[in-house]
Amino acid sequence: MANIIELKKREEFGTTKSRELRNKSFVPGVIYGDNIESRHFYIEERFVPKIKKASDKTGLFDVQIEGEEKPVKAIIQKIEKHPVTGRFQHIDLYQARMDRKLHTEVDLVFSGESFAVQNLGGILVKQHDKIPVECLPQDLIHSIEVPIEKLAKFGDAIKVKDLDIPEGIETRLDPEDIVIAVSEPRSEKELEDLQAEVSADVNAVEVTTEKKEEPQEGAEKAEA
Repeated sequence: MANIIELKKREEFGTTKSRELRNKSFVPGVIYGDNIESRHFYIEERFVPKIKKASDKTGLFDVQIEGEEKPVKAIIQKIEKHPVTGRFQHIDLYQARMDRKLHTEVDLVFSGESFAVQNLGGILVKQHDKIPVECLPQDLIHSIEVPIEKLAKFGDAIKVKDLDIPEGIETRLDPEDIVIAVSEPRSEKELEDLQAEVSADVNAVEVTTEKKEEPQEGAEKAEA
């Protein structure tokens, strides 16, 4: 059971109950799936990183929901954090059926160095940080490595067809779609022209300081 994430069943719902859980250092969540009944749960906040770590390799991990006989396979759908405190607020998990294909996204991890960037001052232009994929749960991977050493000169690009996508995984993207490319740095004249365009746009903005006269209350009522 060491590698199985245990989830406590949640019977009470609503904003107030969720706030009470968070105040006790618990994080509320929900798990759902294709033709699978949704179940609400909560977990200690300190165990949330354990969920993320468990999904690092394939994206798929085991969870045991309190009161259920067997563990199930799950995928992290979404983890919400508080915008100010950074504390975990809510977890969405997707329960995978091993006999049905998943439609999800896989991160692209760019590695290595580009000669055109390091030595020629080129600029990397990323078109995709992740790609949509379709596969059975057992074939799911967490990420795809994209070495960029082949970007040796301006105009070089890595396309979808160049990605090392494992067998059993398919993507809807066009094979000719560019994932990442290296472009020539802008010349001084281009930068000057760009600065001129920005200055012109700023000067074209009309600032109105005249205070608009507020309509009288009686006039508003009459108009209504």
